[in-house]
Amino acid sequence: MNRRSFIKSLAAAGAAPLLPGCFSAKKYLANAKVRMAFVGIGCQGWYDMESFGMFPALFETVALCDTDMGAKHTHNAINKYPKAARFQDFRKMFDKMEDQIDAVMIATPDHSHFAIAMDAMRRGKAVYVEKPLAHTFEECELLMKAEKKYGVVTQMGNQGHSTIKYHQFKEYVETGVVEDVERVVAHMNNSRRWHKWNGQISKHPGPEQIPATLDWDTWLSSVKSHDYSSKYMMGEWRAWFDFGCGCMGDWGAHLIDCVHQFLLKGDLPTEVKVVEQTGWNPFVYPMSSTLSFKFAANSRHDDLTLDWYEGVSNLPPLPHGFVWDNAWGDIPKSSANNPNEAPKLHPGKEMYQRDGKVWQSLSHKHPLHVVGDYERKLPDYPSEFCTHYEGFLRAVRGEMKTLSPFSVAAPLSQVFTLACLAQRLNRSLKFDPVNKKVIGDAQADALLKTNPREGWEEFYKV
Repeated sequence: MNRRSFIKSLAAAGAAPLLPGCFSAKKYLANAKVRMAFVGIGCQGWYDMESFGMFPALFETVALCDTDMGAKHTHNAINKYPKAARFQDFRKMFDKMEDQIDAVMIATPDHSHFAIAMDAMRRGKAVYVEKPLAHTFEECELLMKAEKKYGVVTQMGNQGHSTIKYHQFKEYVETGVVEDVERVVAHMNNSRRWHKWNGQISKHPGPEQIPATLDWDTWLSSVKSHDYSSKYMMGEWRAWFDFGCGCMGDWGAHLIDCVHQFLLKGDLPTEVKVVEQTGWNPFVYPMSSTLSFKFAANSRHDDLTLDWYEGVSNLPPLPHGFVWDNAWGDIPKSSANNPNEAPKLHPGKEMYQRDGKVWQSLSHKHPLHVVGDYERKLPDYPSEFCTHYEGFLRAVRGEMKTLSPFSVAAPLSQVFTLACLAQRLNRSLKFDPVNKKVIGDAQADALLKTNPREGWEEFYKV
């Protein structure tokens, strides 16, 4: 008797219903390999698969799913795992293999994270979901509720949250090394997250022939119907309001994750101010954007302002004594730069304390340093600790807890969705973080929720 039939037999006999989360990892996965399904197997998905692949003793690949199965970007995964079952529609995968899957990795475009994760969680599957967690504020809220209801292991894919950066930040805040931070400036100025349209878009692109390998209807997920266009594919979806969360959704998860968890205690802002935007239009994200978030003081933290700069030339003012880190986060012995070479500002943040001390760091795994004091000894940590991927697998086996579960990642992602909303409407927003409503702006408040197209409404019920 399979698991679904077992639950149905109990219900028929009048027994109390069993939620999927009742089948804990400790009971049926201890010392066993996690049976993984991968949904979205190209680009970032392939990177994630390779990262999971570093721990072959902990998992096995049982299913591959991609709406464009057979396209060039799926070949690496297909060739590496030829025995894994293949699907284009995650719903068909779960219906056919529900009892053969323990955990799911989701690395699809932002707009489709939610439905796949919700379906998996309802079926009792652990979920690893790439950042940002979801496309709308409501979707993040529902995934938090689902995590609590179904009791499954969850992890968002902001990989730096399982590195020395996380452990150092946590210890520095808890021991008072970092304290009384009043302003954080975060910036992403690399060229890789900007599209080529420079605001010159007056409508969605016209229809093109759908590739033979692509299940376009499933790719659209719960979003309203659009004609197929190659301008949405291979990462370009991130630039479109209807499909992606822009630069903030992509890089905010690396740059402000620890700030949000340890300084802001997971709180939501009271205001998102649009300071400046260039290349704005109602279809794709601006070419540059400066936003300022206000987090009001409460019993857990003081007032804090988070300023966000995105855009290749939209550089923030830097503190006196700032050192130009190299791409790997190494601090040079001297702050002197080659006068013949303009320094490049890498994605990172600066944190300003009320006493005048300033901290700086790059994203992902790079530790904090005090501006002007680069010889500070870092805390002593084990030479090895679990990566984001190993931590997820071990959590599914019941051996530890993940560091970026939805209870942590969803509020962080909600900050991103509020930023995206302000960028889309090109206006500042006042927000009630207790009742989770936009104040005095009915249009913005309505856009906190998803209006799923017909046939996808079922996923929006917990």
